Amino acid sequence: MRATLETLGAVALTLVMTGTALVAQIRYLPDAPGTWKPWAFRAYPDNRRQLAAQPLEVKALERQLLALNAILKSTAGFASPVGFSVETVGDMELLAVGGSVAPPAVLAKRPLPATLNFGAYGVYQTAAGVRGDTGETSQLLLFVNQLAVPLFQDAENAVPEFEHADADVVRLASPKPDLFGLPRYGDTLVLTKASAPIWAAVPLGEVLELAARGIQFRLIQSRDAAARIQARYDELKSPAARAKRIAEYKALAALSKDPGYLDKMMKVDATIEAGADALLTPLGDATKQATGIERELAAAKAASAALPAADRAAPACYASQDPVSLSRFKRAPASGCVALVRPNWALFNPALPRSAPQVLVIGHFASCVGDGPKPLHAGGCAANTRLLESLDRQALLAWLQ
Repeated sequence: MRATLETLGAVALTLVMTGTALVAQIRYLPDAPGTWKPWAFRAYPDNRRQLAAQPLEVKALERQLLALNAILKSTAGFASPVGFSVETVGDMELLAVGGSVAPPAVLAKRPLPATLNFGAYGVYQTAAGVRGDTGETSQLLLFVNQLAVPLFQDAENAVPEFEHADADVVRLASPKPDLFGLPRYGDTLVLTKASAPIWAAVPLGEVLELAARGIQFRLIQSRDAAARIQARYDELKSPAARAKRIAEYKALAALSKDPGYLDKMMKVDATIEAGADALLTPLGDATKQATGIERELAAAKAASAALPAADRAAPACYASQDPVSLSRFKRAPASGCVALVRPNWALFNPALPRSAPQVLVIGHFASCVGDGPKPLHAGGCAANTRLLESLDRQALLAWLQ
């Protein structure tokens, strides 16, 4: 099964592997020795099949995740944790981000994607004197070869017109300064040896086609809504349908001990038939909406057809302040216009094994930076921040291929 960023966002805040309910009264032990819990790795059959991952490739991917895990463990203060225990879990999975998943034939040629969950759990003692290191914590997620994650991490960068277009296109995030000595993209840290950017520009011609696809989807929905209302109206107004209902009333009246049963049901039927007229307003609204979307679609197709060849091939950008949806798509560069991009899959070196880590993205640290609440224990945000501050960047670069 494919995971989603929303799912992993929830996982980042809660215990993944284990946990019995904590006793209500606990005391954290900042000086107590912690442990590294046993490593776990998951590669579900659905993910293997979707990614066309061979058994040897899956094993090689786990070895790479274990090497990354060793870098985390070798960070100062983490080999023998004090006040917290560490649990790490590796997953081979393709995140469903960007609204689009490549065909199996394409996925079979790309590097294998994976995620390493890092969770630091405070060591505590219950009122009964029992020690533990489970519960909830803020986790770090380390994404391997997940090139779409940094682009789509911020929902504000999504293009509203592409919501139903099954598109992997997004607005380019504003540049941010490095954090913890690592390059930052949105609310993720991105590390790669490749000199190419993680994103690629999208041509204006393709952007207009995507916009038309989104409008087409809305038109189908609007027509379906109008058709459902029309069908209900026709059913209520149909003489044949009414005759069938009355026949059923009479049949039931013959079996009823209530002599006024038929009169009561005829009054109910009159109310039902009169209710059909109440559908005329929503039917008119739905029809009017569909007509408006039809005009919008025609305008999008006309704009795409009239686009000069040079503009069609030029990079596109998005001017969100423009009141007319279709005119928000412009040729870049333009004033107040943000570049439209997609993951730059050409960044990956196809000559490397599919298990080779080529891009590392660290996410879900944002809640641990800034003026947040003081950590309750030595794990969670306290440990996450210490880890990011002390990570051996050169070791990470040496691990990347």
